Amino acid sequence: MIPRSKEDVKRVILYEADDGVYLFLSRSIHDAGSFADQWYVSVEDAEAVCRERFGIDKPMWQEVPDAEPGCQHDWIAPVRIKGREHGQPQWGVLERLVGGRWVQITEPPE
Repeated sequence: MIPRSKEDVKRVILYEADDGVYLFLSRSIHDAGSFADQWYVSVEDAEAVCRERFGIDKPMWQEVPDAEPGCQHDWIAPVRIKGREHGQPQWGVLERLVGGRWVQITEPPE
């Protein structure tokens, strides 16, 4: 939970990619993806924004494993865009890996 936010942001995922650092902003404390992302040049820049904007200090960050290949980086659980692995993405249709099988997500978690 974010200690200080005047916005409708309840959770932030910081993802370090080859081309920079992304902050994924979520309106839910549950693993439900993001409604927005922001790009920064460095981890230090992204952490500074989180500290100033949301009150998130370094000790508050929780490490999460990297996303599985082909999966979304704004989710903690393995979630992918349906059909993307075959070159036919169905944008807006997501699948979650459950018990070794990909299951279409029909409702967001509460």
